[in-house]
Amino acid sequence: MVNLVWNEEDAKKFYIAQGREEGLQKGRQEGRQEGKMETLLENIRNLMETLHLSAESAMDALGISPEKQKEFEPLI
Repeated sequence: MVNLVWNEEDAKKFYIAQGREEGLQKGRQEGRQEGKMETLLENIRNLMETLHLSAESAMDALGISPEKQKEFEPLI
């Protein structure tokens, strides 16, 4: 026979730790995504400056899809 004892304090600690870990994972993922966006923006600007390309040409050169280009246009 298995004797399970519900310990509310241990349950709270478990769920808090689980929530914290999920939050950290989400934060890391968002941070990586922001870093990628910043790097792409920097690369676009560098191509525009050094090669005198338009924003669209720079994004084409980087292989950025037309859908993604629309997201970047207001940020450049």
